[in-house]
Amino acid sequence: MASERLKRYFDFSSVDKNRICGHCKLCDQKYKDKNGIFSNFLKHLKRKHLSQYELHFLKQDEGFSEKGSIASNDQSTTESSTNTYKQYRINKAIGKYLIIKCNLPLSLVENNAFRDFMKECNIKWNPTSAKYLKRHTIAKFTEQANKTIRETLGAIDYLTLTVGEWSDRKCRSFLGITCHFINFKMQPESYLIDFVRLKSPHTGENIHQATECIIDRFNVKEKVYKIVTDNASSMIKAYKFGLTGDDESNDNDREINLISNGNTALNEYDEDIDTNSFQFIDIQHYDDDIIGYDECQDVRLSCFAHTLQLSIRDGLKKCSLCT
Repeated sequence: MASERLKRYFDFSSVDKNRICGHCKLCDQKYKDKNGIFSNFLKHLKRKHLSQYELHFLKQDEGFSEKGSIASNDQSTTESSTNTYKQYRINKAIGKYLIIKCNLPLSLVENNAFRDFMKECNIKWNPTSAKYLKRHTIAKFTEQANKTIRETLGAIDYLTLTVGEWSDRKCRSFLGITCHFINFKMQPESYLIDFVRLKSPHTGENIHQATECIIDRFNVKEKVYKIVTDNASSMIKAYKFGLTGDDESNDNDREINLISNGNTALNEYDEDIDTNSFQFIDIQHYDDDIIGYDECQDVRLSCFAHTLQLSIRDGLKKCSLCT
């Protein structure tokens, strides 16, 4: 091996775990190199002691240098992958603990003071952008949370939704939907299933479509028992007929009224009918003919706090004196 042949001209000693020192026996010079790599010693022989180099190393110089280069590249690749993994862990921790749990803005990572602080913590940390953090780190946490929520909601039978609309300082509107249910341990649970931007007009139809799109994504449309909203006219119109519509129940109500009116008219002729000739027969009933009470219920409930607030406000308007 080349290391054995180099010992004819160098006295080797270990400097630390990763470096060795070679003392040239021919010219009393000292050189250092990484442990397992002897390119510096070969270069010294080629430059200062060409005859000895040509005698023992000329034929294998090219192959030996290539092996040393490959070993060096492997080590640098390992260091690079380790640094990349640390970078990923740091950015993941920033997104999880600072952005999500501390509720800090994404623009924090672009603040110069924050970047200086991170350099003090880890000199090899590379600054990241808010866009990258949003599209990669936060997106992965969102995907994991949605998966957990979807699995949890798949195991329950009924839930209630709370739908609210907000506007920020720039007058941009948002729609938030929260679900509430009781788990198998009889404990109440709540999840924010989505918080979306409303770019379209805030009409009842658009709110209704946005709600159905969200609950269809979680496959809970048939499990919704009630929807709690404020008393805004758009919210009332959005869920006036629930999520599927109660037109059939309204038609049934009209039919019942017609039958009642008809019975009133027929009662005038009851005296002319001989009841002794009546015969009892069995009438077959089908499930489709029965109108369930739950089907006729209004799916929307007004928020109690908002209703109380409106009542107090209206009462104070009519009050002439108050302290």
